[in-house]
Formats: sequence, C-alpha cells, structure tokens
Amino acid sequence: MRDKIINLFIFCRISGLLLSLFFLGGIIYYFRKLKIFSHWRERWRRKWGLSSLSDLFSRSNKQWKKTESLLEEPYQASWKLAVLQAEGIVERTLKQIGFQGNNFSQQIQELQKQGYRHLDILSELHQKKEKILKDKNFSLSLAQAKETVAVYKAFWKEVIDSLG
Repeated sequence: MRDKIINLFIFCRISGLLLSLFFLGGIIYYFRKLKIFSHWRERWRRKWGLSSLSDLFSRSNKQWKKTESLLEEPYQASWKLAVLQAEGIVERTLKQIGFQGNNFSQQIQELQKQGYRHLDILSELHQKKEKILKDKNFSLSLAQAKETVAVYKAFWKEVIDSLG
C-alpha cells in the first residue's frame, strides 16, 4: 500500500511538472506572438542607443510598406494619412540617428547645418502637411500624395545611405 502511495505521489509530481512546462511554454509562445516584451526591449534599446542601423532600416521599411499601401486606397483621407505617416517616418529616423529638434522644422535646420542641400523642398512638404492637419477641407489628389510620399522616401533613403 505504501509503495502505491509513493508511486502515485511520484506520478503526480511528474505530471505536475510536465503540465507546468506545457503551460509555461504556452505563456512564452503567446507573449512572443503578442510582442509584449519586444516593445519593452525596443524602448530600452532605443533609450540606451543600442538600435543598429539594420534594425532601423527594417523597421522603417515595414512602415513605408504600410504607408504606400494607403496610397492604393480610393479615399482621400487615406492619401492624407500616407503623407502624414511619411513625414513621421522621416522625423523618427532623424531623431534616432541623432538629429535633435522638437519638430520637423527644427530637424531641417539641423540638417542644413550638417551640409544637406535642397531642404527647401522638405520645408514645402512640411507646410503641406501642416495644411492637411489644420484645414479639414484641404484637397489632396492622389498624384500629389504619391509625389509627396516619394520625395520623403527618397530623402529617407539618402539619409540612410549617408550613414552606411
């Protein structure tokens, strides 16, 4: 009788251990799938300046794909959002590589000090973005939106290429 109780106790311990490992694996799987810890890790890496250029490039590429997919939609609001996102990508990239400024205009001034040229085009595009934000009746054609996003992306590529 005592051997049966000991065997049952050992069986319960092993079963409990296996179930614990199974559920722990499930928790880890869903945490990774939900990207809970990756957000914290990215924030920590950015805070300490450990983000590499390849991380920045891959993250921004994903954002560019989302932005360009907005241009394929038939809605003017999507085109406006694409323009806003394009400037946002460029602004975040500039901040992450060290161009400080409270807004995009200050970053453009910092870029001029560094020797970048033809920044007047970016200033015009920034003004267009400000009009989109301030005037809800601002009209933006698909061609204008595509051109604006293309200019922002070309400038972004120029900045990334100058780093590598």
